[in-house]
Amino acid sequence: MKKTKWLVVLLILFASFITNALAADKGQDKILAQVGKYKLTLKEFNDQIRSLPPQLQMAVQRNPELKKQLLDRWVQLNLMALEARKQKLQDKPDVKKRIEEMTNALLAQEYMMENVSDKAKVTDKEIKEYYDKHKSEFMQPEQVRARHILIKVPANATKKQWEEARKKALEIRAKLLKGESFAKLAQKYSDDPGSKTRGGDLGYFRKGQMVPEFEKAAFALKKGEISQPVKTTFGYHIIKLEDKKPAKQRSFQEVKQEIRQKLLRQKQMELRNKIVEKLRKKYPVSVHEELLNAGATASGGSMPH
Repeated sequence: MKKTKWLVVLLILFASFITNALAADKGQDKILAQVGKYKLTLKEFNDQIRSLPPQLQMAVQRNPELKKQLLDRWVQLNLMALEARKQKLQDKPDVKKRIEEMTNALLAQEYMMENVSDKAKVTDKEIKEYYDKHKSEFMQPEQVRARHILIKVPANATKKQWEEARKKALEIRAKLLKGESFAKLAQKYSDDPGSKTRGGDLGYFRKGQMVPEFEKAAFALKKGEISQPVKTTFGYHIIKLEDKKPAKQRSFQEVKQEIRQKLLRQKQMELRNKIVEKLRKKYPVSVHEELLNAGATASGGSMPH
């Protein structure tokens, strides 16, 4: 798993380095590596690392060996790029087409950054107005925290198997009522691998997250109460309610950034749509949607379902 994670980091950095392969060495920044005409400065290398998601960024910063691997991959990439140019692979029609597509994608991304991302702004007033008008969106529903012990039955279980499972659940419940530890009994008897190692702890959950029978029983319990065996499609459950959080209104400060991001996305989308509509009028566009299905019927066949 760790090797796969590092490979993902490498690929992300690779994609970024390709776009910066011909970047000039500005100011007094030191050149970290050079392959022919391709230069990579220390600043560019660190900027690429800082552009990663926080978790990946931290992983790279903590691992000097990984930094060396990234740098070596950059060298390898540009060695191959130099040789490819020497062999004039860039002049091959299919390669030219792919280079053009990649260039267009990068240009479009840069255009959107300058004309959409950098121009869409959200004020505190707009955020507060949205909160006041949509308070129901920010209601935190009632939640409960419960433990359970599952006595599982197989698929297509017989009546006898269901009865045996219920009997076992009742025996475990009797032990609990005598004061035995729920966590220890869950670790010993529960057939739910997801919660067994945590002593049956399911954490907090709200309505709609569990199967109906389990949910109904859990929300009906009082704190510290242990249920009768609850039958679901999985088998019989013994449930203990650990805690209950009533529904509450989330404060403006709690959701301010959440609203800001939502409104920002909306504004960016609106601005993007306006720009695209304007560009459609500026440049000729021809689309033949009927050809999308032409391939499916050209040979008399049909698309697989």
